[in-house]
This record gives sequence, C-alpha cells and structure tokens, in this order.
Amino acid sequence: MEIKQLESSLKEFYGKLKANKSSLHPIDVLIPISVAYILLPNNPIPSNTFAVTWTIWQLIFSPKKLRWAMWPIATVLLVSVRTWWLNEQPGLVSGADGLMIVVSMLAAVNINQKRWYFILISCLAALPLAALQLSPKPWTPNPFVGVNPGGYLLGLLLVIAIAWYSKPGKSLISVIISSMSSALALLLVWQTGSRAALVSSFLALAIVFLRERMQDKSVWREISLLTIFTGLCLGLKQLISPSSSGVPGLNISSDLGRILIGKCYLNLPLTGSNRLLYGVGFERPKAFCQEIINGGIADHSHNLYLQIWANSGILGLLGVALLAILLIQAWLKVGSDLDVFTRRAGKVALLYLIFQGFFDLSLLHLPIIQVFTGITLSAPIRKMSLNSA
Repeated sequence: MEIKQLESSLKEFYGKLKANKSSLHPIDVLIPISVAYILLPNNPIPSNTFAVTWTIWQLIFSPKKLRWAMWPIATVLLVSVRTWWLNEQPGLVSGADGLMIVVSMLAAVNINQKRWYFILISCLAALPLAALQLSPKPWTPNPFVGVNPGGYLLGLLLVIAIAWYSKPGKSLISVIISSMSSALALLLVWQTGSRAALVSSFLALAIVFLRERMQDKSVWREISLLTIFTGLCLGLKQLISPSSSGVPGLNISSDLGRILIGKCYLNLPLTGSNRLLYGVGFERPKAFCQEIINGGIADHSHNLYLQIWANSGILGLLGVALLAILLIQAWLKVGSDLDVFTRRAGKVALLYLIFQGFFDLSLLHLPIIQVFTGITLSAPIRKMSLNSA
C-alpha cells in the first residue's frame, strides 16, 4: 500500500514539474549550480561568474516597463564586471558588496512565483553533494572560501529546507525530500562549528513559527516530528563516526578578540574629521583596527552593522535603514498574497540575515552569497511582478 502511495506521489510530483515547465527558465539553473560549486573544494571564481551572469541576464531581459531602471543598473554592474568576476574587492568588505545585494534583489523581483520557488528548492540539491566531502568538526566545506561563508550559506539552506518541510499539502515525495534536506542541512551546519549560522537559523525559525502558532497549530506537530527525526540522524552519525566536539558555544579567546576589535570599529567614526558622517571608507581594511584572535590577525569587526558604521558612518546606516524600512513595509502589505512557503522562507531568511549580521560578515565574502541572499530578500516585493516571465 505504501509503495503504491509513493508511486502515486511521484507521478503527482513529476506531473506538477511538467505542468510548470513553461513557467520556468533555463537560466535559473545557474543559481543552484553556483551554490553547489561554492560548497565543494573549488576555486570560487566560476561560482561567482554563474551567479552574476544570472543577475545581469535578469536585468537585461526585464519587462519593458521596468527597463528604464533595470538597464542603468545593468550598466553599473557590467562596468564593474571584473570586480565581480574575479572577486577583486579592495578588501574583505567593499561598498560594491551592498550594490550586489540590492541589484540581485531587484533582479529577482522580475521572476514569477514558480521560478522563485524552483530556485530556492533546487539549491537544496547541493546538500548531498557537500555531505560527500564531510569530515570531522570543525569542517570547512570549501577551503578556498573559509568555514564561515560556507556555514552562512548552509544556514540559509537550512531555514529554506525547514520552511519547505512545514508547508502544508505537500505530496509524499516532497515530505521525504524536504525532511531529509532539513536534517542534512542541520548536520552540515553542525559540522562546520559555525555558531553564527547555528544560532541565527534557530532564532529566525523560532520567531517565525512561534508567531504562526496562534493561527496554525499543525506547524508544531510537523516541527516536532522533524526534531525527532533529526535527533535520530545525529545520534546515528555519532554512533558511526564519534566526535568529541560538543555543541558550538563559548570560545573565550575568540569571543574576547571579537569584543575588543568590535569596540575599535565602534569608536572609529568618532576619531576624525567628518568620519561620523561617512566613516573611514572601505579601501583601507588594515589601516585602523587589528586584533589577534586564535593566533591569527583579524582586521574586520565580525559584525555587519559595526562594519557599515565604521566604513560609511551615519550615511551608510541610513542606507541600510532605508532598505530595512522598504522590506518591513512590503511584508506588512503582503498578507495572504503569497503562498505559505514563500511567506515562511522569505521571513525566516530575512531574520536569519539580520541575526547573522550581529555575529559575522560572511554575507560580504563572495558575490554568490550576496546574489542568493538578494534573491531571498525579494520575497515580499516580488509580488509586484508575479506574472512576468
């Protein structure tokens, strides 16, 4: 009986794929390819190329009524193509990073709901590929990139997978794939030892699901089952490959170093003429604050908001505030216009980004991370062009 039910679910699943084929676009496969590529031990340049190519394509082939805005944006992106293509920012943090995030968000507004859904779900295919490279904790998915950027991306995939799993009315095959993806993503985040990704993902998920509890109690039933399933998977992993590492928590030397360098960046705009207004700039990352952390020298704040404050002052914070206000206003107007998955994935991803910014700067490391984040941020405003190609 269960075999027949699974067979029926598979037919329904592939039937939906076939029906939605005309709504999808081949260019969208560049995003899951770039996500998978960056989570494997490869040079990040091809992954950045795929992601930026997708963004430029979306801008150039935007609806005619939006080209008056999208084409000038594409011009700016193309003029700076060497920077994106080769990831040649002047330092770890660059003003161009903000441009990439915002441009990607605007590019994603032009895709319809089925394409948006496909992009997010298809990126989960990177999880089993990354798992093939799994090693004892602390595990770095891609040594060319570093553990924190990999952890950030895996954390984003984790919240997307759980948002998909909690979506009601899924077929049996979707339940199986989403539950396995959620458990696998949690395992991979755990193995990286990235506290920023782990804490931020759980905080974001908790806030969104607690808020929805009043309207939909079935969410908690599914989350409870997922928690049990995940616990069994982690227990099985520990049985097969024991690890002495515990839950990611306090690291006295690391945390003290981050606090000290954070204080330095907090005070930077107060130390010179007009720095309060526009900061010290993005082009001199090693000229001001350095701190020894775990035997290495850190020259950034490990905090997104402190970094923007130090590098661009009050005007930079104003820019971030404008984007935040736009997204909040868009979410307040959405209501039930978007399906459950889109609402949950978008809200959780936004909160994940906000919380993660307090712990790290992984968002600003690579164009692929910025593009994928920009796509998820587009959820509340993309309804303005749901019917576009």
